[in-house]
Amino acid sequence: MLIALTAFAQQPIKKSKVKVLYVGQNPAREDGYQFGGNLQVWNEVRKDRAKVFYDFLKKYFKKVKMVYGEDYRESMSKKYDVTVFDALPPFVNGKMSSGYLNPNNPGFLTDDYDAATVFIAGVGGAMLFNKNMKINWLCNCLDSHAYGMDENHPIFNKPHKVAMTKENRKHNKGVYNYYSGRDLPTGEVVSMLRIQNVDDLERYPPGIVASPGLGDSADAEFIANGPSIKSVNAVALGRHGNFFQWGYRADPRHLTEAGQLALINAIHYMVPFKGKKPFVKRKAEHRLFALDEVYKASDKGYNDYIKLGIRVNDLKDKARLRKLMGTPESSDKYFLQNESKFPDRTRFIKYFPKKILKKYQYDWNAYLKYYEDNIGYVRIPENTYQGYFIDEDIQALGIANNDIRLLKKCIEMLGEPTQATLGKKLLERYTTQSFTTQKQWQKWFKKNEQKLFFTDTGGYKWMVDGYS
Repeated sequence: MLIALTAFAQQPIKKSKVKVLYVGQNPAREDGYQFGGNLQVWNEVRKDRAKVFYDFLKKYFKKVKMVYGEDYRESMSKKYDVTVFDALPPFVNGKMSSGYLNPNNPGFLTDDYDAATVFIAGVGGAMLFNKNMKINWLCNCLDSHAYGMDENHPIFNKPHKVAMTKENRKHNKGVYNYYSGRDLPTGEVVSMLRIQNVDDLERYPPGIVASPGLGDSADAEFIANGPSIKSVNAVALGRHGNFFQWGYRADPRHLTEAGQLALINAIHYMVPFKGKKPFVKRKAEHRLFALDEVYKASDKGYNDYIKLGIRVNDLKDKARLRKLMGTPESSDKYFLQNESKFPDRTRFIKYFPKKILKKYQYDWNAYLKYYEDNIGYVRIPENTYQGYFIDEDIQALGIANNDIRLLKKCIEMLGEPTQATLGKKLLERYTTQSFTTQKQWQKWFKKNEQKLFFTDTGGYKWMVDGYS
């Protein structure tokens, strides 16, 4: 075996009564494999991966049922406390997946599905791809560690205490191409928790990270970042309603003891979320996305972006050469179907108002400064990619859209004849409500003030906590 195995914890284990359904990969099929890694290594791991997972879960839980992906049906999950998906089930129409990242696919889960669920690596990103969930397929490029976590979170503490012994590790190169990584010293050492004992992502398949902003609503929570080729804010561990993203690809034999126990704890943690479906859909990018995009128009950001493009182009060239030699690897398909593109800077500012373009013109760094100074007024339209706007209406008021004082101010404006129209427009823009009178707005606000939260990814809205 070319990857060192991790020994299971030796201390006596008191088995939990939590009932677990494990959906594993049939070693006779390749369904569930995502881009990345050496296919020969993956086939070696895959042939007994399901059994390894099943045996591992049986050490910690009294009742564990294993089914292969093609045999799974939603009705099965009703009999268990938590369902763990490590393989793709059939589509809802009964057919097995072939191109599961196609947004027009019929979907893997019905809208009624509410089982407490843990997704292993890219299975979650694939199964939720067309459901507008916060657990999304940002990148199949997660490495082996975690950082930025709340060490008091239950998945690190109960029922098993995780030893939070950190390693000093450098960030992956990709983080320096984003606004959040622009000032990070190259080669900076960061304290990280090792989750799995495999680092060579060119050989062992990588895990998945979700987009920043996962935890910006009352039905979701960010738990940990993970090193990838995306920004430092990419999410490795997180929850959205009854869905939990365990972004790491390693099976238990390649998990560290910390990784093993954190995964077991995550299964326990999800039990109370059975029946608690997400009530906020992902409708827009987080405002951090706006900064990342505008940063690419700046001198430093654009130069870094070109360097990234050169590295990607090198990977494409290697994939093409392997095709010519007749020795393709599993990840080559992605590179061969996408041509290299080196966009000019205007791609990142093309949605700016003309007056801003005329004001700053060729001062490429000024656009970023403008957004940094006005980040509280950013608004990205729902369900579309037509830019990231500075809302001049609230900019004039001097109150950020995620500041609850904005709602108070707008409700006050309803009582002023010259401001009532604007106040109503802003209330309807930044909430999901549409009342007629100031009294109705006041009543709604008084009733819900303690339960209100603002979500960027949910469409730049103030919403009421649907769980409270």
